[in-house]
Amino acid sequence: MASALGESESSLWPATRPDISAGAPATAEVIGAYAHRADVPNEVWTSLLLSATQRIDIIGYAYPFVLELLPDAADLIADKCRNGASVRLAFADPESAHVAERDALEQMQGTLPGRIRNALSMIGPLAETPGCRIGLHTTHLYNSVFRFDDLMLVTPYLVRARGYQHPALYLRKLSPYGLFASFEDQFEQIWGTVTPYLQEVNPDGLTA
Repeated sequence: MASALGESESSLWPATRPDISAGAPATAEVIGAYAHRADVPNEVWTSLLLSATQRIDIIGYAYPFVLELLPDAADLIADKCRNGASVRLAFADPESAHVAERDALEQMQGTLPGRIRNALSMIGPLAETPGCRIGLHTTHLYNSVFRFDDLMLVTPYLVRARGYQHPALYLRKLSPYGLFASFEDQFEQIWGTVTPYLQEVNPDGLTA
C-alpha cells in the first residue's frame, strides 16, 4: 500500500516506527518502571521465568537471584531447552580486569569475582543441556538485560550503585524498531564476543 501511494510506512503508520516518534508511540513498549531492581516484585520475575517458552537471553555481571527464584529454577530452564527453547546466559569473566574495575567502582571490596563464580556454580545441568549456551564476556556493561520471549527487564547502571539499586525498565516488544529492539541488539552485539563457559571438574568428578 505504501508503495502504491508513494509514501513510506512510517509516515502512514507512525506507530510502526516508535524510534522516530515522540510521546506515546516511543514509550508504548514500557510496561512499567521501577526506581530499583529490588523493587521489581518477585512474582514478576517468577512469572517471566515460568511463562517463557521460546527464548531466554540474559546478560549481566552476576545474577544468582534469577537462579534462586524457584527451588528448581535451573532444572526448569533445562526442561524449556529440551522442549525447544533457546537459552543464552552471559556472565562477566571473573578473571577479567574489567570485573576488578567494576568491583572497585561499586565498592564491593573484592567480592564481585566470587559472586560471579557463585552464580556459575548454580547453573547445574544447564551447561550440558542442548539449546542452552553459557558464555563469559569482558564488556563494560552499562545495563543488564533479562529477556523472556517478548518481555524484558533492563537495569541501567548508576555510578557507584550496586545491581539491586539500579533502576529497572519493564518492556514488551511491539515493533522491530522500538526500545526493546535497541536492548535486543545490544545483547546480540555482546553475545558475539563471549567465550563459551566450560564447567570446572574437581578430581572427585564433581563440577564446580
